[in-house]
Amino acid sequence: MTTIVGNKLNSANKKVLDRMNKMDVEFIKREARIQIEAGAEYIELNALSLLHNETPFLRQIIPMLEKLGSKLVIVSENVEALKHALMISKHPIIVGAVEYDIEKIDFLIDTIMEKNAKLIALIKDKRSNHSHTPEKALLIAQKYIDHLLDRGMKRQDILLDPLIRPLEEDFNSGRVFLDTLELFKLDFPQVKTMANISQLAEGLPKRHLIASYFVSLAIAKGLDYIVTNVLDENFIESIITTMSIIGKDKNLQAYLKYCRNHKEAKAKGANDGGTKNKRDSH
Repeated sequence: MTTIVGNKLNSANKKVLDRMNKMDVEFIKREARIQIEAGAEYIELNALSLLHNETPFLRQIIPMLEKLGSKLVIVSENVEALKHALMISKHPIIVGAVEYDIEKIDFLIDTIMEKNAKLIALIKDKRSNHSHTPEKALLIAQKYIDHLLDRGMKRQDILLDPLIRPLEEDFNSGRVFLDTLELFKLDFPQVKTMANISQLAEGLPKRHLIASYFVSLAIAKGLDYIVTNVLDENFIESIITTMSIIGKDKNLQAYLKYCRNHKEAKAKGANDGGTKNKRDSH
């Protein structure tokens, strides 16, 4: 079953960064709760833009979010912040994304295993920031997985992130990602995959159109964890419908539940509107 990760608490967003800098706990709680109610199984927390305040922020916010009952994905390029996050957390979390750098991986791996956490392995060619082939990505992934397994990590605790480059940079990016994902699922069937699908449409108009079609293709190729804005109804519709079509929604439970809830929400809106009109007529 595909797992949905809500990504609204990202310090790359200026509004969110401002609230994080002000340590607006109520805002952060509310954003997390809304995403959980919208169907996010995990909440992604990215405080990288706080710079030197990143670790103090995580130290205060992680326990608060765990009390809400949310599972957490902590994202940072700062491995020291990731290690602090692991040590602070009371429940198993996901941390990353860490590129294939032995020093960075070994700095984290013992704590990851001790805390029963998962690692997002960013599959990126450090020698080239431009387009790469699925075959190159496969070689990097193989080296990465081999090192993690040699250190004692379990396959099911590894999440491969085949980096998505925007179509604006390379019109082949979507195809390259899907081909890479297919190779990963064939060669490493026990290893999970994870990606922020919306990155493909970055900088383009009507991003939701590209994202909603792209997510269907990615799910069909076996993508396990989808990082997304769970408040985008069209995107969630695409995920639920695709899961039903390809047989990953047992007895159409998720699809029928979504349709039922959507119908109830529309009926409530209509009733509220009717009540308001009656009041206005008096």
